[in-house]
Amino acid sequence: MHASDVATAQVLLKHAIAKARDQWIPADAIVDALIQELISFAAKSGSPARASAYLRGVAALIERSSAPLRSN
Repeated sequence: MHASDVATAQVLLKHAIAKARDQWIPADAIVDALIQELISFAAKSGSPARASAYLRGVAALIERSSAPLRSN
């Protein structure tokens, strides 16, 4: 059930992001809005520590995915 809910939420978010892009909203403004919504959602979820730990993990994944590739 959780996987289905995640897939549904992901589709909804992709559509919302596409609508924002269609209105020529810059990517950095979209990211800022998403982060603000995540912070607000985490504060209301009753588990800010859990949300904070999760977001730190997400930040680490982003850093790794954007790091330049090194040749051996």
